[in-house]
Amino acid sequence: MLYPFIMDKKKANPKTKKLLKLSASGIKIRLLSADRAFLRDLSRLQVLSDKLANENHYKHLKGGSARPLGRLEQAGLIQKKKLFIPGCGMRNLYQFSNPKIAAAWGGKLPEIGAKRNALHELITSDLYYQSGRPEDFRLANRMTEEEITTFGGHRPDAIFTDSETGEAVAVEADSGHYSQQQIRTKLSKWQGRKQVWGQPRSVSAHVPQGPEIILHIIE
Repeated sequence: MLYPFIMDKKKANPKTKKLLKLSASGIKIRLLSADRAFLRDLSRLQVLSDKLANENHYKHLKGGSARPLGRLEQAGLIQKKKLFIPGCGMRNLYQFSNPKIAAAWGGKLPEIGAKRNALHELITSDLYYQSGRPEDFRLANRMTEEEITTFGGHRPDAIFTDSETGEAVAVEADSGHYSQQQIRTKLSKWQGRKQVWGQPRSVSAHVPQGPEIILHIIE
């Protein structure tokens, strides 16, 4: 069993007035319940796509997420970036517009660079929904030292507790660049423990499925 994922309730649901002050956009906006749910998930995951927003937050709207996310962007609460996914085309990728707004929701900006690309981070976010939105799902940078020890000192991309077994689950994303040797090495780190993996359809090497391994193809 992992430590419960606890967020400061005041930070998890900040007042719109405070957010607009932090954005300095000068544009007023009324946040609806779907907007706040999206922003809370963004604070947990750091990056989300228009596809994930369509499927999980704005499915009830005829036009999907395009208009509400456009409003949030215009108000300066989030920023949009373009991401090309092989085999899927261009996607809109969203993160908080600045560190202060992210912190107001109890979150951070994504650490995207040479070691962690945007597709890798998006696959990790997708696995949160694929896994049924576990309440204690958290990214690697939120893991405690004791939790890292639980995983043999090898930190996965995210973790959560299986609601049926109470088992700590390792979550790992491969944006398609892992070699077969890299995959085998990672699998062996958490041998005997349930693992959830995500890969795009086009990859250098495939993750083998087994009793302890769940593989999701992310499109």
